[in-house]
Amino acid sequence: MEYLQALFQRKSGSLAWMQGLAWFIFFLIFCYLSLASWPWEFILLWAFINTLFYFTLVYINLGYLLPQFFLKQSFGIYTFLIIGIAFVATPLKVYVNRILALSFDHNLLGWTVDSKLTFISLIIIPALSSLARIPLDWFKMLSEKKELETKNIETELQSLKNQINPHFLFNTLNNLYALTLKKSDMAPEVILKLSDMMRYMLYECNEDKVSLERDLKYITNYIDLEKIRLNKNADIAIQITGDISKTRIAPLMILAFVENSFKHGIKNSIGNAFIHIMIEMHEDVLELIIENSKESVVAGSMHNHRLGGIGLSNVKRRLQILYPSRHSLLIDDQPDLFRVHLTLNTKETI
Repeated sequence: MEYLQALFQRKSGSLAWMQGLAWFIFFLIFCYLSLASWPWEFILLWAFINTLFYFTLVYINLGYLLPQFFLKQSFGIYTFLIIGIAFVATPLKVYVNRILALSFDHNLLGWTVDSKLTFISLIIIPALSSLARIPLDWFKMLSEKKELETKNIETELQSLKNQINPHFLFNTLNNLYALTLKKSDMAPEVILKLSDMMRYMLYECNEDKVSLERDLKYITNYIDLEKIRLNKNADIAIQITGDISKTRIAPLMILAFVENSFKHGIKNSIGNAFIHIMIEMHEDVLELIIENSKESVVAGSMHNHRLGGIGLSNVKRRLQILYPSRHSLLIDDQPDLFRVHLTLNTKETI
């Protein structure tokens, strides 16, 4: 299935080549079926004319009858037309073959074509072309659908790349302004971190896959800047283990979950607020666990965990399209705790 999808993604060139090869083989079959005693010029011309005859009928079927009747479920009309065309074409084909024989050698006049066999072949060959075309059209539709889904998710991802959360950005600038008024030594560090984040968001995220190490650097910068505006007593911890230097993932995938924990975790939690982030790499498998405190369930809390402006459903769809059958996402939403457990197989597929 993946081969056929890739074939259609290469558009019409490969298909045209395959069709040409199929008709050439069909031509060779006619040459093989001819009598050895026939002149070779007659064999080649006879095989060519008969191949051209079937070629015309097949493409009348594929170009008109199949899409206009069969695919619109008018099976009775389609069957009637196929049989009717075969009924009309049979004597025509027999006549053309006799004229061809007469033009070459009067000794060939004794050679005859079985009309029944011709009639059956004029039904079977177009029917076989339909049986071949229907699954090919299905694979083409499947390929186009997947391509459209990929383009849609790329558009959504591009939109995400182009938007830095305004609330986060304004808070960071306000904190930076306060630090400069106090002539704090932290101001230059904040400027560097914010600059690095914007550079990553605007320039380095244009690839389909980015270095996990670089993506996590963006996240640690995000966490460091968030800490400036938060309660100093908040328990915020991030732990990264395993070799992340060679792994590549879709950009900003983890950010949505981290951003959610800050936006709807510490801000709305009551009592001892905390965010615990654990990221571990086992060979090709990335494991992410985020736990954050949250406020008790109250009216309107259904909106508490929309992820970073794109929504949980959007993140799930990105995972389904970019990592089909290669991820597991478990979300545990308790009255005072929100937990995300993501397992991601980052191994590149061919």
